[in-house]
Amino acid sequence: MLPKVIAISNQKGGVGKTTSAVNISAGLAARGYKVLLIDTDHQASCTVAFGLKSEYDNKSIYAALVGLSPIQDCIIRTGYPNLDLIPSTPHLVGAEIELVNFTEREYILTEKLEPIKPLYDFIFIDCPPSLGIVPINSLMASDSVIIPLQCEYFGIEGLELILGTLKIIQKRLKPELYVEGILLTMHDEDNDLSNQILGLMRENFKDQVFDTYIPRDMAFIDSTAKQVPVILSKKKSIGANAYDRMILEFLEKYNLRKNKR
Repeated sequence: MLPKVIAISNQKGGVGKTTSAVNISAGLAARGYKVLLIDTDHQASCTVAFGLKSEYDNKSIYAALVGLSPIQDCIIRTGYPNLDLIPSTPHLVGAEIELVNFTEREYILTEKLEPIKPLYDFIFIDCPPSLGIVPINSLMASDSVIIPLQCEYFGIEGLELILGTLKIIQKRLKPELYVEGILLTMHDEDNDLSNQILGLMRENFKDQVFDTYIPRDMAFIDSTAKQVPVILSKKKSIGANAYDRMILEFLEKYNLRKNKR
């Protein structure tokens, strides 16, 4: 089953996508799994989350996609055991134009990943909140997709968009691509609408929704400033504990050990 490539995607921004990508990757790495996180958002939020500057023009996902550097040379050590990163850069915006005339441009990242996939147990791709050549490449290179969905009214609209995109990809390009799970984020147990969205998602999407949901937690804001994933903080917050439970749920789904070590 391993290695496994998973996109973390939602065409709506502000849903906890990067927070989920960072903490799921870091949590699995802390359990002994070899993990690579790829930042395919030109805002480079994942890159910054690990205290790295988004200036690696020749050592970035941009460089790998347009052929400036072999993808092996674009892997950066995060400083945490078992966790590597391919950073992003603002220049990634240009890739949308530069890749237009490439033949089979939807499969570029798929081909680039082949030589490095055996090095990892999991490869996570943090996708931008948009639809274009780079996001399509990210989905095409993946086995499955985790969809973070905030427990707010407008979150449903974002879910409809990404599910519509996945249906098109499944129909025309990659029928084996599947939804790993919908991860409910930013849940506020004191908010009636938040609880209603939680119930609505579980009622309509059933097993496609992770049992674990991620609550609102000020620790996520602090972790951005400190550039340390919440899940690796010495003092565990409610958000960190939630990601821990989500990871256990994910591993149990595939009968994988809680700790690979």
